[in-house]
Amino acid sequence: MTDTPKKISLRQQIEAVRFAETRQRTLIGGDTLRELRPPREAEYDMQRLGSAARTLEWLQQHEDEIRAFLTLPADAREAVLRHGMTMGQMCLELAKREAIAKAGGPVR
Repeated sequence: MTDTPKKISLRQQIEAVRFAETRQRTLIGGDTLRELRPPREAEYDMQRLGSAARTLEWLQQHEDEIRAFLTLPADAREAVLRHGMTMGQMCLELAKREAIAKAGGPVR
């Protein structure tokens, strides 16, 4: 596996996790696990599972922000997605002006 893994789609990651689930179910059922895929495909499964783990770790690291975003009404989420950078800059400018006003600076 390389230092910078290639991007693997969510669909492929889900497929790898489902296949790992099938393998585990086979073992739990008392069956012996024969090689279900050729070595080349098995290596790709490992890459996909690693990618799935990294995706889940990223989601976990950003869980609070994701949950906060999802609590917004649908029209607000759409506005953020459509105008996110502009809205962010406007909010920062407004916060800056409010801080200046609270500190006794120029009136708005």
